Amino acid sequence: MSYLPILRRRHPDRLVLDSSSQAAPVLIALTRAWREDPVGVGALFADIADRDDQVRSEGHRDDLGDAEYVRDQLVEQLIAKVGGAEFPLSRLCNRNAVRQARRIAAEAQHLADFLDRHADLVTLAIEESELMETARQAAALADLLQEAWAADLSVRLVACEHCSCWARHANGLPCCKGCGTPGHAMTEPAG
Repeated sequence: MSYLPILRRRHPDRLVLDSSSQAAPVLIALTRAWREDPVGVGALFADIADRDDQVRSEGHRDDLGDAEYVRDQLVEQLIAKVGGAEFPLSRLCNRNAVRQARRIAAEAQHLADFLDRHADLVTLAIEESELMETARQAAALADLLQEAWAADLSVRLVACEHCSCWARHANGLPCCKGCGTPGHAMTEPAG
């Protein structure tokens, strides 16, 4: 059994934290509690499900209701009813306690190292995407200038106060930073 969630790769670019080994003892305790009090536990299940439906509908409406808070309180009440979701660490001063502590530390270090490498890969992907966007904008600007020169138009590019997407402005599209003025201050007749 793992003490911490296990990192799994569901797809080449999608990672998930699998907490099933931590959930198993809670589910076992939950089934025992349900066997002892099916009506009470079943009512809590129904209340949690109802509140969760409310939370989802509030989320779709951008509502700031208290259903999420109430749902979380009900979940905590249910977890308390089944004896909690805590995994006790050894309190004894023996080799088993040392092995347990070192195993948890090793799992945490492995998880941290892997997630750090994953963050580096995501950062590289973001930087590559930004470079590609800059190159695309530069290519669009070069095409625009070539068209202007082919039509014997003398165009001087003036920097936008809001952003650097010159090709959008030169084509008369609004600023991507939201000023809304089509083609603002990006192209002026040279002269």
